[in-house]
Amino acid sequence: MELARTGALRRSLLSAVGISLPDELGEADPVLTDDVLDAAAAAWSAQRIATGTAACLPEVPEQDIGGRPVAIWY
Repeated sequence: MELARTGALRRSLLSAVGISLPDELGEADPVLTDDVLDAAAAAWSAQRIATGTAACLPEVPEQDIGGRPVAIWY
């Protein structure tokens, strides 16, 4: 999938969960679009974790040597 279509798909998926990004990013314009989309997705995940609605992979996280859960949260 070409980069422009991937970016459009990511914007569409974020918009579907209430995170709409303007086409013009003002002072953030020099930042790569992928970086902005990554940050938006991370903010969405953080909001879900904070509200207790997040899920993780694997469903039951493993623990690292320090006893911290190791998982991908979304």
